[in-house]
Formats: sequence, structure tokens, C-alpha cells
Amino acid sequence: MKYILIIASFFLFTTQVQSQIKPVRTGWHSFTIQWITFNKSNPGKVYIKEIGEEEYSIEGEHRDPKSKEYVTIKGTFLNQGSTLKFNGKIVSKINSINGGQPCELNGLSIFKASGKRQYWRLQQMLNCDGETTDYIDIFF
Repeated sequence: MKYILIIASFFLFTTQVQSQIKPVRTGWHSFTIQWITFNKSNPGKVYIKEIGEEEYSIEGEHRDPKSKEYVTIKGTFLNQGSTLKFNGKIVSKINSINGGQPCELNGLSIFKASGKRQYWRLQQMLNCDGETTDYIDIFF
């Protein structure tokens, strides 16, 4: 009987925690990489669409037409509150980084919002050059 009560309590607690996750707003969101956005007011855009329970598709880009620099994203993510578990492809190309060659990140990545920030930041911040830190953000 004691074990049933413990299991029932655990189930009730995890159900309450899961139900407290705030849904992600669908539609257009700002999307940036600091190398293009720094001191500018023209962020890129991504479109987020719900495709399942706390599961979303995301696709978009941030481009600088003058320099031809960009970051693109395409894939899906699971909403876990302040954390998004992204699965897909992110490609960035900044002329002064990685010899000007695209840096491609494929598979599972984590975006996380911390503190009072109004965006989720990619946690795999190291560029393909092995030296440079990229800040890639999806705004709420």
C-alpha cells in the first residue's frame, strides 16, 4: 500500500509540473546571431508552428544582404519550459569566422532561456572554427 501511495504521489506531481509548461507562441518570432545584429535593429525571422503536444516545427533565417552573412534554422523542437530540445539543422556563415565557410550544426541541440531573458539561446555556442562563440537566439 505504501508503494502505491508513493507512485500515485509521484504521478500527480509530474503531471502538475508538465501541465505548468507554458505553450510556445506560434507564428513569427525574431531570430538573431550577434555578428549580424550587433547595434542594428533588423533581426531575422523564424516561423514556429505547433505539430503535436509541446512539439513544434521551426524554420527561418537571419541574413545581411550587403555582406551575404547569414544564419538559417530548420527542424523541430520539444517545448520543456525554459528549454527547447531542437532537432534539425542550423547553418551560419560569417565572413570573418571559420575562413568564411559555412558552419553546420546537425541533430540534437538545446536552446535555453535563463533569468529574465526574453529569448532562448543556443547552448552549443562554439563555432566550427573551434575558437569563436556564436550567440544564436530565438525570441519569445
